[in-house]
Amino acid sequence: MKALGWFLLCNALMISAAAAQTPDMKGDWVGKTNTIIAGVGGPHWPESKGTWEKPLLAQRDITLRIVGQDDRRFWGESIIAGDAASGGAVTSEPFIGTVSKGGDRVMMTDTDGYFVGDLSGTTLSYCYLQAGARQANDKPAVATCNDVTKR
Repeated sequence: MKALGWFLLCNALMISAAAAQTPDMKGDWVGKTNTIIAGVGGPHWPESKGTWEKPLLAQRDITLRIVGQDDRRFWGESIIAGDAASGGAVTSEPFIGTVSKGGDRVMMTDTDGYFVGDLSGTTLSYCYLQAGARQANDKPAVATCNDVTKR
């Protein structure tokens, strides 16, 4: 009976340790943007002439390239493909991030906005927000919710 008790305890500890493992974030996570933009220009959306009354609705290929990881912390760059309106220019921006203790939530920041998302296996479902200003020449406001899959 004592042996069975130790077996069950060890089994429970192994299961909870496996559940709390930090996911391997390194690699390319690919998908499409579903972006809404109010404001002119910006590094990723130079063609934007969206306004608060009539925002630009844009969709492009995106890659979150995670090049380094130390425990729950990771870093890389977001790469957004260009389209005909932007002259085909590909843009990129560095970011840093962390995974929650449970391994199912991701928080990231780049040079001017924030990502928050849910991680399930090889799919990261996240939303990104960047505050903008009301003035036409200031940086645009950006909101997007995307699903990217690890390759």
